[in-house]
Amino acid sequence: MKRTSLLLAGCLTLLLAGCDKNDGGPGEGPVSRQAQEALAVKYPNAANVVWETRGEYVVAHFSMASSKAAAATAGLSAWFDNGGDWYMTETDIRFEDLPTAVRTAFAAGEYAGREVDEADKLERNGTEIVYVIEVEGDGTETDADLYYSPDGVLIKMVADAEDDYDYEDYIPAKPSPGVESYLREHHADARILEIDSEDGMTEVEILDGRLCRELLFDRNGNWLYTKTETDYDVVPDGVRQALTDSEYGSYRIDDIDHYRNANGDFYRFELESAAGDVKVDIAPDGTLSVVDPDADTVGNGQMLDPKIADFITGKYPGSRINEYGYDDGLLEVEIYHDSRKKDVYFNGSDAWVKTEWDVRDAELPAAVTDAIAASEWATYRIDDIEYVQTSAAEYYRIELESGDSEKELCMDAQGRIV
Repeated sequence: MKRTSLLLAGCLTLLLAGCDKNDGGPGEGPVSRQAQEALAVKYPNAANVVWETRGEYVVAHFSMASSKAAAATAGLSAWFDNGGDWYMTETDIRFEDLPTAVRTAFAAGEYAGREVDEADKLERNGTEIVYVIEVEGDGTETDADLYYSPDGVLIKMVADAEDDYDYEDYIPAKPSPGVESYLREHHADARILEIDSEDGMTEVEILDGRLCRELLFDRNGNWLYTKTETDYDVVPDGVRQALTDSEYGSYRIDDIDHYRNANGDFYRFELESAAGDVKVDIAPDGTLSVVDPDADTVGNGQMLDPKIADFITGKYPGSRINEYGYDDGLLEVEIYHDSRKKDVYFNGSDAWVKTEWDVRDAELPAAVTDAIAASEWATYRIDDIEYVQTSAAEYYRIELESGDSEKELCMDAQGRIV
């Protein structure tokens, strides 16, 4: 997670006093006077300064002391451009120096028992301060980076980020005037968490109270929709009743998102069953419509990182990327390929982890159904089936039920448990 080149001991003079290093190493190069002066203005007590170039940015790695007698603080990294504009500062901090609300939220969360490796404070131009706690894996779970707002809202979790991750892709993009105007008019009190631009589109993540919302804007800065992940117990009664009364009433709810666009709002349910998975949109008046995966236009897929998009189109030729978001620390990309909806997962290092898609009972190989029939779970009912691809194996993940008993089997095409 940390950068590999940091502070040089012994160079204790201040910036612009002649002891700054700004060239001579891999990835390092000339740094403009404007950038150096901008650092001196923003951090007048910066010491042990080492500059490096990172694409369009110049990054100052340095330390600061709170007084002449105090020891230098842990490392800081400030990102500028050569015009002197500041974008982001990352500060290494001790866990005990995190805001009380962040430490309290961490202690109450599911990662409380995990070993804390380190913590960072991210300050970015025009966006909310974010604190990141990196926790170690516990043997069965992977390393995880937990992103918190200052008041303790867990914004997201990212699994298996790169060891030297420096948050470069967390630098906010500059929004167009149309995006800025919409945010001022409709979300003046919200805190901006992230602004991302790709192929002319803009996605903004905000913290509205304690709710995370995602807003998507087109190439002209026009608002397209606002998406908020929600829970079943806050869905309006009429919407819940419409689902219960429909043919999908017995399906298991995997996810619910509330969408608002120029035409109104609706709740999108992702549903699972042995008969197959389905998405349905339900309006506040109870009107239900099934989402056609081949014609689904609600999504941010066009903004996916080009490197990941290229991997998907190479592995799944002819696929269409619908949307993406984080799920249990992994980047989940929904695609439509070979007349199926498939979910492709990547970790925090942008490495492919797995791909999953729904399979119907009738599609199971005879070897698999015969193996289940001959097993101790022969009387169980199949509740859900997914096909899973990883770099190491491919198999069917089969969920079985019998009364209150549940069993999950992973079998290859030959009916062998994997």
